[in-house]
Amino acid sequence: MSKADFPEFSGAELPQDRARRRGAERLRAAVAELPLRYAPFFDRLAGLWELPEAQVRSELERAKDPSQWQSQMLPGVRVFDVARARDSDPDLQARLMRFEPGARFPRHRHRGAEQLLVLEGAYADGSGLTVHAGQQQSMIEGSEHELRIIGSVPCVAAVSEHGIAFTGPLLRWVNALLR
Repeated sequence: MSKADFPEFSGAELPQDRARRRGAERLRAAVAELPLRYAPFFDRLAGLWELPEAQVRSELERAKDPSQWQSQMLPGVRVFDVARARDSDPDLQARLMRFEPGARFPRHRHRGAEQLLVLEGAYADGSGLTVHAGQQQSMIEGSEHELRIIGSVPCVAAVSEHGIAFTGPLLRWVNALLR
């Protein structure tokens, strides 16, 4: 049955069309929020953070609460620390990082391997490499880089790391606080 079957309703919306439209709007609203916003990445996040997928969903649900995000000393950067099992690698830090458009993350050296998966937005690495949503960057222990958020939207990235040390002259003093 379609509108063509009912010429008297030529400009009107049929009840099933209205219901379909409302259903589509509810679906769009649901997937715009955490945890479903990052549903396409659940399996990759589970591997990155070394967590079962159910716990990834739980952590993303917890990340909906703005009070769970910590401001950093760097302008435009907020961090959500992911809870991990006590028996997992104690040196591995799992987190979400949110960078405002135009934010910069200063030059730093990796104390261990780092994996970074961009969930939305994009950044340019100090070497000129750009990393967009859905792409991953791996850094080896001892590697150095800096980041600049590109585009007009925030960049949200999932990170698995073993710590960093700032290498720029103005921020070296902060390294003692990061241990």
